[in-house]
Amino acid sequence: MPNKYIFNVSFYMDPSYFSKWESWIERELFPLAGHLNPGNSHEVFEVLSGVNQGMKVFSVQFICKDEFQLDRLQKGLIPLFNLFKQQFGEEVTYFESVLKKVQ
Repeated sequence: MPNKYIFNVSFYMDPSYFSKWESWIERELFPLAGHLNPGNSHEVFEVLSGVNQGMKVFSVQFICKDEFQLDRLQKGLIPLFNLFKQQFGEEVTYFESVLKKVQ
């Protein structure tokens, strides 16, 4: 069975920033990710938890078929996330993680 990786980016924000963030992922993040790995899919999940303390938390997941696609996506998104930090500052924070399918 071939490996399958998920490149996950989790975002944490005050609900008042949701529309601006949603516009950014549609206008900036998804097009660039699609250019880096054409034909790959992505999904967006809201994280529902009692510890969110009134904040919105989202998990954006990009499916990568192999380590090459994963590496290309991680490296290719660095400049975009640098701009993201400039645009949103500390109002919307994020962290990245990688999941590897085991079965």
